[in-house]
Amino acid sequence: MNPSFSSYLVNDVFGDPGVYVEIRWSRRALLFDLGQNDALEPTRLLRATDIFISHTHMDHFIGFDAVLRVALGRGKTLRLFGPPGLIDNVQGKLRGYTWNLVDGYPLSIEVH
Repeated sequence: MNPSFSSYLVNDVFGDPGVYVEIRWSRRALLFDLGQNDALEPTRLLRATDIFISHTHMDHFIGFDAVLRVALGRGKTLRLFGPPGLIDNVQGKLRGYTWNLVDGYPLSIEVH
């Protein structure tokens, strides 16, 4: 029997935390924590529709910027799940950018 999930660490054991879980046969993935995620190609980041964040220390949340960048203009919905205060942290990240050039860049972010 073939497994339905394939998972691996985004970085080595001494790098920022992150686990990528591919859901086979569905072109979807789950991402656990958003540490530095340069090792993931944009295609893999786009497959991560549900992202689970344990807390928002820098080494667990800095990768949000990369996910946001590849998701802009793709008309997708990002679902983030995390601890109390996550909404404020996501708003803070979004407020850190100037949004004058993104008219018509559909993106929906749900934070739970």
